[in-house]
Amino acid sequence: MDRKLDYVVSGTSYMRFSNPGIAKDETNSQIINMLLDKLVTGVHSHKFSMLYNAHTESSFGERFTAYKDHVHSIHADSGGLQIVTQGMTITDELKDKVYENQAEWADVGMCFDEIPVILTGERSDRNDVKQRFFDYENYEELAKKTGRNVKRQLEIFDKKESSCKPYIILQGNDVDTYLRWYECLLGEIPNEWHNRIGGVAMGAAALGTGPLEDVKRAFIASEIAKTWPQDKMHLHILGVGSIRRIIPYLVFCQNGLYDNVDISYDSTTHSRAVETGLYYMGQGTTKFSRKMSNLYREMYNNVQETINLGVDLDEFHSIMNTPSMKAKDKYGDLNKWIYVRTAFILMSIQNFMKHLEQMMLDEETLIKFTGKMKLDGQFRNLYNVKNKEDFTYWENNQYLGGAMKSMAVGKEAPASLEELFG
Repeated sequence: MDRKLDYVVSGTSYMRFSNPGIAKDETNSQIINMLLDKLVTGVHSHKFSMLYNAHTESSFGERFTAYKDHVHSIHADSGGLQIVTQGMTITDELKDKVYENQAEWADVGMCFDEIPVILTGERSDRNDVKQRFFDYENYEELAKKTGRNVKRQLEIFDKKESSCKPYIILQGNDVDTYLRWYECLLGEIPNEWHNRIGGVAMGAAALGTGPLEDVKRAFIASEIAKTWPQDKMHLHILGVGSIRRIIPYLVFCQNGLYDNVDISYDSTTHSRAVETGLYYMGQGTTKFSRKMSNLYREMYNNVQETINLGVDLDEFHSIMNTPSMKAKDKYGDLNKWIYVRTAFILMSIQNFMKHLEQMMLDEETLIKFTGKMKLDGQFRNLYNVKNKEDFTYWENNQYLGGAMKSMAVGKEAPASLEELFG
């Protein structure tokens, strides 16, 4: 199968890649680049890229130039969600500032997308779908506004003579509304600029966040690919921290539905491994504490199989649990601290890549994994989906009476509290 996957690491502040004292220190940046080359860049069939937030992490783009030649690409998120959660208003001036940052430092720039959601409460987090409803009345205008955002983004890129490519984010509540969102969005962008769009991401805010909704988004992406303005569509999957989140996409890679689709995905789960006590090894994530245990020996040996850490087990445990300033006081510099921690994180990422590729290349390995979730029947039947009619049949008949959990956003908001609670 001639397909490249691209792991896009986010949360790089946890890895200290963006720390100015590290990024601008030639020895430390050389250590990081050597480890990138050895552990994740071009390993297996994966590419490896980096992501930063062009609003809250605007200085990261310049610092990432220290690593630019050792990763596939630099992605810059728009920061729209963070702007809203900070209580700020997204103005045209603020958007332009983000676009200018993307133009100067990034290869990929995520667009500002509008969200077709009505809240019936004061707030709703990602997994709370009970207070969220699809804004059917206004979604087409919101899609057009997103298109105008992308048009302005391309205008800035032109002005800056930048090769940065925008990724569009699509929203919807079902196949038809996602497709209509896509049509409305593209309608706002001059035809001659359509081939400059770098890729697409399927937003979940108006659809839902359950396993069934993950499958729906994966299928809808294949419908978008049929009318993509380029020979191949690049699909970016937002927030993949576990294999189960990406399984539907792997099925469609195997059954031919994604023949003209390449995939990238971003994750913060592994980049913050040292802080959260998580390490990906074998078939899943291992949780470790600060206390020395046999698990530290297993992780140490796992890293040592690929690269020599240059420390014994006790020193490995000490570095993993020592803050940077204390490490600098102890060693005189951060070279050893950076080396050990970065190797640990990147090895965890390599393990995740390797497991994902095993799943993508072999149907029975994938089905065996889904059996642990008691969803092997549902996913085996998903291989039969080749078009919209097949998917409708699968959705109605082949996921075994609702065994695949759904966390769907409601179709339309109730007109009154009586309707909501009645």
